[in-house]
Amino acid sequence: VIRQESAFNASVRSYAGAVGLMQLMPATARYVSKKLLKRKHSPKRRDLITPSINIELGTAYLADIFASLGDNPVLATAAYNAGPHRVKRWMPKSSLPADIWVELIPFRETRGYVQRVFTYAAIYDHRLERKLTRLSERMLPVQGTQAAQTAQTTIKDSTAL
Repeated sequence: VIRQESAFNASVRSYAGAVGLMQLMPATARYVSKKLLKRKHSPKRRDLITPSINIELGTAYLADIFASLGDNPVLATAAYNAGPHRVKRWMPKSSLPADIWVELIPFRETRGYVQRVFTYAAIYDHRLERKLTRLSERMLPVQGTQAAQTAQTTIKDSTAL
């Protein structure tokens, strides 16, 4: 994500106002700092170019998105770029392989973003001499909304027993 967001340039700022390695919007950084990390003080713009602060806030935000989207790395990656609210609207009715879902993302920027993040993940596995992970293992299927509703009903029914 950092490679895609900033090419490892800690002081980069986007035209939209995102700052630092993980390209955090100041409002997102404030939200993460207060709600997720339970800090009293909001980070200042200068804090966001400090790598350790930026990475802490960015990874906390990414972890929150990841958990809210069923621990699916493809959905979390798309949401980091386009926002969780959009990704939730893009959910299919029935389950799809992740690569097909990515091709159906309506924003070209987000579609390319997800593709590049997963490409970089494979490149860095190789460069760090880690075991290469197949894309099919890295990119979990996208569960459809009907399947998610069925799972929720099953959970509720089993807890009622």
